[in-house]
Amino acid sequence: MALSSDRFRLGDWLVDPSLSRVTNGADTVHLEPRAMEVLVYLAGRADELVSKQDLIDHVWQAEAVAHGSLTGIIAQLRSALCDDSKYCKFIETIHTKGYRLIADVVTEPIALGLRESRTAGDRAAGLVGGMEDIAKAEAGLLQTIEVAKVQGTRYTELRAATRLAGLWRDQNRIEEARALLQPIVSRFSKGTDTLPLLEAKGLLWDMTGGSVE
Repeated sequence: MALSSDRFRLGDWLVDPSLSRVTNGADTVHLEPRAMEVLVYLAGRADELVSKQDLIDHVWQAEAVAHGSLTGIIAQLRSALCDDSKYCKFIETIHTKGYRLIADVVTEPIALGLRESRTAGDRAAGLVGGMEDIAKAEAGLLQTIEVAKVQGTRYTELRAATRLAGLWRDQNRIEEARALLQPIVSRFSKGTDTLPLLEAKGLLWDMTGGSVE
């Protein structure tokens, strides 16, 4: 995903590079310009391992800089995002190699669909918000899936597909939900279970009566 000055969502955080700040509800944290550059670069390569040298070459460019400076920037980002290096939700450290951004990264138009989808199941069941809101959620999630396919960001595709499949299940569109989610789950190797993958498998288990290939 090519990201520059455009705002984007990182999990529950709204990242605004032009103002060098991240916002989550009433919480706003201002970042140093270099910290924001590192965050934007990682977000542009979400789910990929980005080496320390790659980050230094991109952000510091021709300047001589020690890897310790990058470590300090990553610590600042984790503090701003309320992340934990041991139980990370945003930035994963790959020992001796680099870092990987593991949270959902979506641009603002797509983020609208993701935000709507969080309560879409309740809306579908209780007829709150109407079909227009549900349609927006579906459109946003479908767009996220297509963008993730192009970029090869498997976990972003998996998370969006899981949310959309859950929405369809709540509308009793079981076959559509299974047809969407099953092929995506099957592309992950055995023994690589993560929380997003376990969530997807749990949904499939629920929809198939306990049979997940």
